[in-house]
Amino acid sequence: MTFKLKVNPEDFIVSEVIKPFTPGEGSFSLYLLKKINLSTWDALGRLSKTLHIPLKHFGYGGLKDKKAITYQYITIKNGPKRDVHDKNIELTYLGNLPKSLDKSDLLGNNFEITLRQVTLDDEIIAKNIEEVRLYGIPNYFDEQRFGSVSETREFAVKEIIRGNYERALFLIMAIGSPDDIAQSRALRDCLKRNWRNWDLCVRYAHLKWERELLHFLSEKTPSQRTFKRALNLVDQEYLFFLGNVYQSYLWNEVLREILTHLGLNHFNIPYQVGEFSFYREIPNETLKLLQGLKIPYPSPKIHVEDRPELPLKALYLKVFSREGFIDFKDLRTFIRGLVLKTYPRPAIVFPRNLVWERLEKRIVRLKFFLEKGSFATMVIKRVFYGNKNS
Repeated sequence: MTFKLKVNPEDFIVSEVIKPFTPGEGSFSLYLLKKINLSTWDALGRLSKTLHIPLKHFGYGGLKDKKAITYQYITIKNGPKRDVHDKNIELTYLGNLPKSLDKSDLLGNNFEITLRQVTLDDEIIAKNIEEVRLYGIPNYFDEQRFGSVSETREFAVKEIIRGNYERALFLIMAIGSPDDIAQSRALRDCLKRNWRNWDLCVRYAHLKWERELLHFLSEKTPSQRTFKRALNLVDQEYLFFLGNVYQSYLWNEVLREILTHLGLNHFNIPYQVGEFSFYREIPNETLKLLQGLKIPYPSPKIHVEDRPELPLKALYLKVFSREGFIDFKDLRTFIRGLVLKTYPRPAIVFPRNLVWERLEKRIVRLKFFLEKGSFATMVIKRVFYGNKNS
């Protein structure tokens, strides 16, 4: 390890960039939300209780890091036309809009990241920074994406696809968390101790769908059919999120296979559900290939063809084979609300306005902009890992 990241909240500052807007008339109040050491869900949950406004009336472009200082825009339908302050939360009223904010409004994020106990020399850091400017970085989903599988490294949606419905329910209810807030821990702990004695844990369920699901299981005889029916009671937005998590893992694996096929696995970095392959330099023709390459999210309905320069379909199938699947259609789930949708994601990404400075002997700061959906921590890993003694 050549550095320490997120020692203090102010070491990781994120400022959201959204499409230009002109506040005016409309029923959606627009705010700039500053939060410290809170997840976006935590912050919105607290604001919902403070303002007595249901969460469904809140709109936002993206989720921001928890251990950080972050600035992001949110809307609240018929929200108060004033600033709101709470512990570790500052909400600044900016005006009103005719629509709620959503992911389509987000352009990206500016990052200011301070690293401590850095052991790399300036010469190495400068070289790595220049390589990132010239060749970009693989656009992997980083570990933050896989928080719901951090304890067991199992994907609930993979178990659903394989027909292991009870195991999938256990992972969803007892291991993962739909809201990532402290209130859900008591429920998860209870279910771990009392699985199949669901009535003992109903009192810890603070979400309506969780209570209904546990009541359903308590009243039915455990069976494959019962567990499949129970999965249909899981909040559909949460199921969709879990589907995205598994697709993100598969996408990472496809990208890693592509880089390996192209001979660009110059060094590897382990993470909680697999391994990242990184490159240092890229030949011009290969760089052009990767710059124009968008890899579709794995789903049952996509159509991928091999190319002369890249056997893309074969690489997908190689990843599927490791997961116990034969073809794309094997990713069907047959659970209501759990649809594995697809969209193209760039294979590599270029941080913009990337600069760095050494603040003290072992403290370094980086600043840069990344387009939405890309992870700043991947820039950090590329610059500070993969070197001698790292």
